[in-house]
Amino acid sequence: MIKNFELVKILKDKRLTISFAESITGGLLSKLITDCPGSSEILKESYITYSNEVKNKVLNVKNKTIDKYGVVSKEVAIEMVHGLKNITDSNINISVTGNAGPTVCDDKPVGRVYYSILIKDKIFTKELDILNLIKSSHNLSEYDDVKLRELIRDKTAEIIIEDLIILLNDQ
Repeated sequence: MIKNFELVKILKDKRLTISFAESITGGLLSKLITDCPGSSEILKESYITYSNEVKNKVLNVKNKTIDKYGVVSKEVAIEMVHGLKNITDSNINISVTGNAGPTVCDDKPVGRVYYSILIKDKIFTKELDILNLIKSSHNLSEYDDVKLRELIRDKTAEIIIEDLIILLNDQ
């Protein structure tokens, strides 16, 4: 269950703002926030940085980093979140990159996701293997490529929101 309403309430109560740089999720995180009443008080900016060119142009992700580690990497997620922070004045900045399939990308399997959460000056970065996380509750052979991509994106957004709630409650 996605806890977007709970997250928006926490952000409003703590008077925090949030911005996103989304690749694999393609704007889903922003959509989940804007589904909630009062989201205009906390959502500052959101960018869908799906192409490498936009990651470089908007977020200043270095081509050298992409060439060395691949666009689906912890290093790119970290550069994305720092680039986002440089163009927003949000308290919380989140970046996400990953492989939704249907094929291997940069030697990263389908379902591999990296995201970074930057709260003020403290960064949290995580690697996920979404397919391993969902295979116990879903018969993946029943999903075509489009439905599997949707499932990967949905689970990614759910985990990021849940992790952010935990981080904010620990502060």
